[in-house]
Amino acid sequence: MNSSSVLLNNLRQLMKSKKYFNEIIHAYIVPTTDPHKNEYVADRYKRREFISNFTGSNGTAVITDNQALLWTDGRYFCQAEHELDSTCWKLMRDGTKDVPSITNWISRNLEKNSFVGCDPQLLSINEWKEWKDTLEQADKQLVPIEINLIDILWDKQRPELPQESIWKHDIQFSGASISEKLLKVRTKMNEYQVNHLILHRTDDIAWLFNLRGGDIPYNPVFLSFSIISIDHLKLFVDLNKLSESIKNDLENENIQIYSYDLFYEQLKEDVQFQDPSHKFFVSPSCNYAVQTIISKKQLVIQDDIVYELKAIKNPCEIQGMKQSHIKDGVALCSYIHWLEENIQKNETITELSGAEKLRLFRCQQQNYLYDSFETISASGKNASIIHYKPTEESDKTITSNELYLVDSGGQYKEGTTDVTRTLHFGQPTDFEKECFTRVLKGFISLASCLFPPNTTGARLDSFARRALWDVGLDYRHGTGHGVGCCLNVHEGPQSIGTRIRSDNYLVSGMILSDEPGFYLDDKFGIRIENCVVVIKKNSTYAYYDEKWLTFEQLTMVPIQTKLIDRSLLTDHEIDYINKYHEQVRQHIGDEIKKQNLQESLLEWLEINTQPI
Repeated sequence: MNSSSVLLNNLRQLMKSKKYFNEIIHAYIVPTTDPHKNEYVADRYKRREFISNFTGSNGTAVITDNQALLWTDGRYFCQAEHELDSTCWKLMRDGTKDVPSITNWISRNLEKNSFVGCDPQLLSINEWKEWKDTLEQADKQLVPIEINLIDILWDKQRPELPQESIWKHDIQFSGASISEKLLKVRTKMNEYQVNHLILHRTDDIAWLFNLRGGDIPYNPVFLSFSIISIDHLKLFVDLNKLSESIKNDLENENIQIYSYDLFYEQLKEDVQFQDPSHKFFVSPSCNYAVQTIISKKQLVIQDDIVYELKAIKNPCEIQGMKQSHIKDGVALCSYIHWLEENIQKNETITELSGAEKLRLFRCQQQNYLYDSFETISASGKNASIIHYKPTEESDKTITSNELYLVDSGGQYKEGTTDVTRTLHFGQPTDFEKECFTRVLKGFISLASCLFPPNTTGARLDSFARRALWDVGLDYRHGTGHGVGCCLNVHEGPQSIGTRIRSDNYLVSGMILSDEPGFYLDDKFGIRIENCVVVIKKNSTYAYYDEKWLTFEQLTMVPIQTKLIDRSLLTDHEIDYINKYHEQVRQHIGDEIKKQNLQESLLEWLEINTQPI
């Protein structure tokens, strides 16, 4: 019997024991998250990975008496097929034809009056309500299991949390003090007529308190909660990670500091002893355990204020993002130049050794902290796996015979980067060039579009897909995500994709990625990605009596022109590429000279930014 089967059988025994709930649990749900809904989670919270061996950042496991199923989206279908033990796990390709949602599957496959268990800290308020309502319609009951069953199985082998200290994010990088940010938050609280605001997102808290940490891989944040009231402010954090200097700074701002594990207890006291008419503002993405503490009369559920304020970068943050992208551009140009030189010499470079070399180039840049996510270094068929991560088992040599995709980013004190380039070090096929050029056309179409105020990201998504749709091609991922400033590489509410949110407006100062792609299973993958900032721009007629919006490029890395089929481009598209490359040549060239880097890199830059 393999380890997956053993774990599943042990979990099923716990579900039947009645030790942690009065009834037998007929299905147990294991989401991919921690109590703060971080995309990346510390090893200690990788419960779904522990029970299933699936390492993707999105996926939910459901275990019943006789089945184990995992739902994930199109980014991870290939990855899940490789990682799941097919003898005891079934992959549910979420979003594809004939695959029901989790709640619909449970509704159809469990008997009436079945109990479905889940840790209330791991489902959001929105998710819990939606799942509870759907299951109740099918005579099933969603019940909170406050002692996580996976943790019981893990026991002493469960990893500890990281111990990195929390550090101060200086105002030269943040551009605003805690008190300045807090004034904006409380002004909004007064507008909403709420007395208390609960913060659960770690990047919101890091932004508000001008602090950074190391509890979450690749994201400079720390596990924390905060309760903002009109007349006081509470921060819940691991006290051992705060220096005396930071504690003094926080206390001087009249911030009350509590141990992280006292949050739920303190929230109960606040609710109990506050005026019953007081309103508590809670985000729908906050975990359901928080809602169980606050009465319905006191609860106001709406996306939190800090989440929206943080998304609009101030001038200092935008300038910092530009600086970080220029430094990052030097690192990536150095890497591509190094790749070309060494592959021509028939040196053996693999996906893993290449990713490590890129990290070393980034390490040479001032104020670099670490990568902003695990580098996707993918050669040939591996690049068709959208979120592929090279391992010792899958590691391929990068050659001149196939496409190579590298999606990577860095965390700098000034900002966060995320960039993808697709390269060929030999002679690409006509089909590869056509696909690359159609992806490039979508990239330019989105990057150069002019759009009115109050436009959602969903309205812009088809700009990036049109050239692919023209010949019946597409890609199974979003087109753009928000990017933090020395924070999470994925942040909201801003995004560009097919998921429609009526209030997800793009606003001047927001930073997003522009990343269309195309993936041919077991053959190759193509993606072109830059970070862009939303800016105001005059339009010919200024309809709506307001300035319209467009995007300004932040990423400064050449796009490989040998992969372009020029005959497929319009004059506008050719002009856009040439102007972009002119910017890259100027900014990166100046930085190469400033850093006194090798002359051959400057020559490489000149060649790879020539007009087409």
